[in-house]
Amino acid sequence: MQLDILWQRLMKGAETCERCGDTGESVRRAAEALRAELAPRGIAVALTEKALPPFTPNILTESNRVFFNGVAMEELLGAQNGMSHCPSCCDLLGSHMNGQTDCRTVILDGREHEALPEELLVRAGRIAAERLK
Repeated sequence: MQLDILWQRLMKGAETCERCGDTGESVRRAAEALRAELAPRGIAVALTEKALPPFTPNILTESNRVFFNGVAMEELLGAQNGMSHCPSCCDLLGSHMNGQTDCRTVILDGREHEALPEELLVRAGRIAAERLK
């Protein structure tokens, strides 16, 4: 059995925004933690990182998203999506987004997360792993 993790984020050249950069560190640590936790149960963990170019349709709502076996982290955790101003994307995208510089957030338990924390990613991964049975 395998748990497939897909992390997609905005990339312009070799650069991404600070939120996505922070999420990248968290998703890599979460994948390692899940590998260690799930290996004894015979579940492999594969992480794929997908770069989204600036002109991807719905880039602001699709960037910085993580899927576990095709299911969004928010769905697994019962979280909501939000939006907030992202100065880092303003710098990265400049005028390409016609002044739209709000980026996706995740709201769970009354707290809004701009970058996705490792503990939420691990929790979502555990739920997805349980569904493999």
